[in-house]
Amino acid sequence: MFHNERLHKASFGIIAGAALLAAALYATGSAALRFTDVAAQAGIRATMRCGGPEKRWITEANGSGVAWLDYDNDGLMDLLIVNGGSMDQLRETIAGHTLAPKPGGVYLFHNLGNGRFEDVTDKAGLTNPYWGTGANAADYNNDGFTDILITTIGRDLLYRNNGNGTFTEISKAAGLRQNVAWHTGSAFGDFDGDGNLDLFITGYVDLQALSFDREPPVCENFGQHTFCGPIGLKGGTSVLYHNNGDGTFTDVSKASGIAKAPPAHGFTVVTGDFNSDGKLDIFVTNDSDPNYLFLNQGDGTFKEAALDRGVAFNADGRAQSNMGVAVGEYGNTGRTDVLTTTFNKDYFPLFRPDKTGIYEEVSSSTGLATLTSKYLGWACGLADFDNSGRRDFWTANGHVYPTDKDYNEPITIFRSIDDKTSLTYSYPVVPNNSYRGGASGDFNNDGKMDLIVLPIAGTPVLLRNDTAEDNAWVGLTLRGTRSNRDAIGAVVTLEACGEKQTDSVRNGGSYISRNDPRLHFGLGACTHVESVTIHWPKGDTQVLKGVAVNKYVTIEEPK
Repeated sequence: MFHNERLHKASFGIIAGAALLAAALYATGSAALRFTDVAAQAGIRATMRCGGPEKRWITEANGSGVAWLDYDNDGLMDLLIVNGGSMDQLRETIAGHTLAPKPGGVYLFHNLGNGRFEDVTDKAGLTNPYWGTGANAADYNNDGFTDILITTIGRDLLYRNNGNGTFTEISKAAGLRQNVAWHTGSAFGDFDGDGNLDLFITGYVDLQALSFDREPPVCENFGQHTFCGPIGLKGGTSVLYHNNGDGTFTDVSKASGIAKAPPAHGFTVVTGDFNSDGKLDIFVTNDSDPNYLFLNQGDGTFKEAALDRGVAFNADGRAQSNMGVAVGEYGNTGRTDVLTTTFNKDYFPLFRPDKTGIYEEVSSSTGLATLTSKYLGWACGLADFDNSGRRDFWTANGHVYPTDKDYNEPITIFRSIDDKTSLTYSYPVVPNNSYRGGASGDFNNDGKMDLIVLPIAGTPVLLRNDTAEDNAWVGLTLRGTRSNRDAIGAVVTLEACGEKQTDSVRNGGSYISRNDPRLHFGLGACTHVESVTIHWPKGDTQVLKGVAVNKYVTIEEPK
């Protein structure tokens, strides 16, 4: 997340506001978005940590992730929060010492269905002895229960769901690497079409590039004395695991060609079919390096093609400090856009594919560049917060240097109308809240997408969507039978009142976090759905008529 001083040094005003529970900015022709922070009353009590307050090492600056998941299959989204650690803890880990888990390394909150959550971390058997980074979840063994993956600066932790409210840590038995490494984002996906979810994990920095037994090095950035990196530090390497179908994985990083990509400072990974050939690909945001796009060749190998496809650099041909990523239709263009968050005094790029499938970076022409240059963004996503039928781009922001006047930044939502972007909502700046991980999800099943956002220190923010609107919506849970149970890779097209919307079941994304895995479509004033067309990962196409509105519907793949 290091910002290159050669970038333009425009000056922008500071968005400031009192620490209110809710606030809204109006967008022309739209409902006024309104959110209320209900974390405390909902029982989301977690104390986030990420090293010390001075942020003297790069490890202390990045924060951690969060995931929505339904681990007990009751139809309600539960909440997983991954926490960081202390520098002493990190030094012990790197030295090879076995540490006892400390309280607060991970939190699991069970959704009680009445707007409240219960902390079931101990009851569920979840612990984390390492410096946690990313949060993810998927039913990797197709047994009907969602499992948990925690990436760390240490060893990655895979927790198998026992189906009775408890989990068992099985990373070693499952074949995951046991060396100490700095891993960040992760994504599950069936890359070879065998019905089992494979696993991709990104690396950030080679830990051998840092000497934690010495005084931290000092670098200068815009006149400030700051921590050093990631520029100047050797990047990490990513890992691809093939799911053997028996509860174990095989490391295929070399055989697949993934290992051919140079080490990079990788943050967030997301799955998707980025060249529309029917095969699941992998996109990785890299911090101060060109992004990676691994295109699935269909024979167990991947080709890195970010430069060829137009998503490696921004429109200036420059690598950016990319942290989070959102994939989907932004502004209902009918195309699958890719948006990433970056450092401040830069801008958040918007990559849009043309008819040939090559992406063009269009942030400037759409106005997004001007609006986002003042923010340092992390978690992000696309969600239809007012059920208008178009998705908005939300971002969680916060600087990395505590001495910077913009260390605490707002949560923002941007809307695209006729390919022009406006700032639709800005949650007030809260003292001591520099945001990192976050995820969108409908925790109370009212059809309005909510947000959970983690500060680098302090307590989480759970923004309940209280927008006053009567628009209709559809929620879909896809269940694979021949395909992987989570239906990751499925593509859905919904037609309602003459309009089409398309979305896909993805894994990964945001900033080392997991959004609500259900597909959500706002319908605006339309009150009925003409058809839902599902292209399942195994290749079958299913067309449904008369899908119910204003409720969540589970659709099972035909056997």
